[in-house]
Amino acid sequence: MNFYAIEILIIVFVIYGLAYVYYGKKLLQEKIIKADSSRPTPAYTRFDGVDYVPANKYVLYGHHFASIAGAGPIIGPAIAMSYGWALPLLWVLFGNVFIGAVHDYLSLMSSVRYGGISIMSVSENVMGKSARYISLAYVYFALLLVFAAFVSVASILFAKIPSAATVALIFMPLALLFGFIVYRAGVNLKLGTVIAVIIIILGFIYAYKIPFLLGYNPSNSVGNLWSAYHNWIIILSIYAILAASLPVWYLLQPRDYLNAYVLWFFVFFAAFGSLVLADYRLIGTAYTSFAPRMSSFAGQPTYFWPAIPLIIACGALSGFHSLVGSGTSSKQLSNELDALLVGYGGMLTEGAVSSMAVILPVSLAWSAPELYKLGVLKAGENMLSLSPLDRFLVGYGYMSGEVIHRLGGSFATGYHVFKLFAAIALASFVLTTLDTATRLARFAWQEMFDWLSTKSPPLHKFLTNRWFASFLVVLIGGAMAYPVVKLGGSLQPAYKILWPAFAGVNQLLAALALLTAALWVYMVLKTRGSTNWLIQVPAWFLWITVTAGLIWWTSDVMPKLKVSVQKVGAGSIVIVSLILDFLLIYYFVRGLIKASKSK
Repeated sequence: MNFYAIEILIIVFVIYGLAYVYYGKKLLQEKIIKADSSRPTPAYTRFDGVDYVPANKYVLYGHHFASIAGAGPIIGPAIAMSYGWALPLLWVLFGNVFIGAVHDYLSLMSSVRYGGISIMSVSENVMGKSARYISLAYVYFALLLVFAAFVSVASILFAKIPSAATVALIFMPLALLFGFIVYRAGVNLKLGTVIAVIIIILGFIYAYKIPFLLGYNPSNSVGNLWSAYHNWIIILSIYAILAASLPVWYLLQPRDYLNAYVLWFFVFFAAFGSLVLADYRLIGTAYTSFAPRMSSFAGQPTYFWPAIPLIIACGALSGFHSLVGSGTSSKQLSNELDALLVGYGGMLTEGAVSSMAVILPVSLAWSAPELYKLGVLKAGENMLSLSPLDRFLVGYGYMSGEVIHRLGGSFATGYHVFKLFAAIALASFVLTTLDTATRLARFAWQEMFDWLSTKSPPLHKFLTNRWFASFLVVLIGGAMAYPVVKLGGSLQPAYKILWPAFAGVNQLLAALALLTAALWVYMVLKTRGSTNWLIQVPAWFLWITVTAGLIWWTSDVMPKLKVSVQKVGAGSIVIVSLILDFLLIYYFVRGLIKASKSK
């Protein structure tokens, strides 16, 4: 298969456009949910100024998209390129349309209809009280892995590309400023956005010249890389506690909104690059092997099925999205009709990140002569010779450099500038997921102990204190991310072991959340027949796939890993998660049988 770049771009946009209109709007919004703009949302009925705050739909879309699009839609597809570009692209498109976007939209709307409660609490209404506490425990463990994997990715990224760290540090006080002037000083949203975007552009120029070094200088290899990695683990952990505990309007929402502008431009330039390079053919291999060997899986032959959801964690679908949708976005939705853009549109946008900003550029750069001239690739190498992180950065930089060259500029300059921009975009993705994941884990922890509110109010107050709950997540997750691991004779960041465990538990959560939503649609909304099967069949397919993948990883891959904090921590969480998984399936089937007997 020798495709042109423009052909891939057209395929992606046509599929997503048709899915948004017919699957999202016509089927989900109008036929199943029957969204009503006159029905008040929890952002108004439960307004508290901290978590329940109505938001402009574009602000919320930015917050939601930035929160769900972490490292998953980038690192996962970059790893999956070991299969060639065709299989990962098919999985992303299939997952987006039939599983991911449906899952995100229904999780968001089921939460809205129940007053902004989490998807775990929704499960109580359709499966019983026991299911709720099992779901809460499952989600809490999953979020520990999310935090551990993402803080590891962010820390190694900042250690290797300190200019990206400079922009990230500029964003933090800028978000505070934006939140204050818009929500407290009454500055118009458009004016506030213009001011912030100008500062972001100036910050990027400043970062290009002034990297924020923290114990290691990659330009001359002075210092210790792993010392810088450890320093960033600590700094980002402190940031996560603050962002997860402060009121949502104070830091979380404005930071995610502003990050969205970086991310939209990131996606836009990928699409623009495909148009400019329309006559470029994908020189990457469409199909390499159904079972390549990958270092992140202890060198084991990794079969595309059922391992693919353990690799592409968020580009196609993600259980974490159900937590964002039902945990923060449902509390900020000001109109039910906004959910289509926020939930369904947000997931399709994330799919665009995987397909147009990772899979396509890597395929274009596969063995490009310019990369050999720059010394990025050596003779006989291709993009698979690079780490997953470098595949993404080099691929995006190459495509952008070719665009700049075609427009009359220097390829080398364009390559280096946009490689940095790709790193900044990835950092924006990761940090927004970090703070949101910590906040959501706080919510889950607090809900697990709500039964103590009447039995022991002092103990309940202590355990559910937002600062303590956030600190606990960071402490456990950070402990798994902090130590480096030895793989293939060299030291590697913790995410190299944590990734398949995080991805698998996360994708299994997506299956469980989608099954919960399907039961809600069946039991409460009374949607039966083929329409309900459009939700249930993809959910069951995903559940079977991920459960098989996790069992394979636990029984075949994990025993071959050297003993480490990551192996013990991630392995234990996966085993516990599988046990909770089967318990939840029991409650789901029981609820489905009970509902089928009622009219």
